[in-house]
Amino acid sequence: MQLRIILLSCLLLVLSGCWTDEPTRSNTFIPLTSIEVSATYQSMANNTVNQYTAMGDFSGSFTRDITAEVTWAIENNTIADVSNAAGSEGLVTALSPGETTITANYDDLSGSELVVVTAAVLAGIEIIPQDAELQVGITEQYEAAGTFSDGSSQDVTILATWESSDMNVATIDNTGLATTLASGSTTITGAWQGIESNASLLVTDATLTAVTITPETATIAQGTTVQFEAEGTFSDDTPQDITDIVDWQSTDNGIGIIDTNGLAEGIAPGQADITASYDVGGNIISDTAVLTVSDAILESIIVTPENSTIQVGENLQYRATGTFSDNSEQDITELATWLTTNNSVGTFRTPDSRGLFSSDASGATIIKASFGGISGETLLTVVE
Repeated sequence: MQLRIILLSCLLLVLSGCWTDEPTRSNTFIPLTSIEVSATYQSMANNTVNQYTAMGDFSGSFTRDITAEVTWAIENNTIADVSNAAGSEGLVTALSPGETTITANYDDLSGSELVVVTAAVLAGIEIIPQDAELQVGITEQYEAAGTFSDGSSQDVTILATWESSDMNVATIDNTGLATTLASGSTTITGAWQGIESNASLLVTDATLTAVTITPETATIAQGTTVQFEAEGTFSDDTPQDITDIVDWQSTDNGIGIIDTNGLAEGIAPGQADITASYDVGGNIISDTAVLTVSDAILESIIVTPENSTIQVGENLQYRATGTFSDNSEQDITELATWLTTNNSVGTFRTPDSRGLFSSDASGATIIKASFGGISGETLLTVVE
């Protein structure tokens, strides 16, 4: 009898790990097979920064951004330096004009890309938005677009020094994020390398009265995503996009999760409520949408536009539409892995705009989009 009790106790200890909230080990069934490295800009001016991204291809089944998981290295760190610090992984700082190679390493796999640093100098700065009208308690992200002596443009937002002429009306931090405090007007200034630009900000005393989420309902297949947006209505009847400042929540993260920017992902079949809320002096203003995740399986992918012709130097934005086993269709452009069969004609090199093809030389190539083991393709011709 005592032996049976001991055996039963051991069995319970073994099984106790089966009902924990967190998995006891990570999913290693679909291995990482390749890494593609790309950059926001093809070249960068000296003393600027350029974000490099590592996309992992997991046996052709799916792709995932693994920028924060790889180890970054620069071949010649007198030309550029790359960060491995948390929150800024893959961020390259230009140190001197020249060319070198950046590599993303993960176990025994790696992916590389060229780093080109030019001698171009800053010629001007444009602050975006130029004119803004906001309500009290709202944030606004300002950007500084730098124009350089070689005609190129780069985002210099995080390099600029930011100021508000009236800190009682609005403050602005070193990332360009302004927070409105009281009604009135102020001037927002962004400066870098001795060049500055101004933008006007008007703050009204209107208060948020309602939040509306679009779409109201969304049905997606497991493993795919949908973008929710939130619009705020204020006491002066003015609408404003507040997607990036509301608090997004899912009632069931086991079915669907949502990030701080309203992008939801289907985890498992079922239904979850998506809520966007904003605290106005202790009064929570919110709205709810319904997310349904199906168990539909991807059956085919259509790449558009089909059989296109562009000129050398032009870009072309492709879209990937997936058709699923329940006859539903979804835009899977951001989820797909994009490939070209002829890299001499051009490449996909913009990490934050998947499917954007940049042409380099005349010729023909096959454009392919793959996701979940399914692919679709089309012909592209580039002419002089």
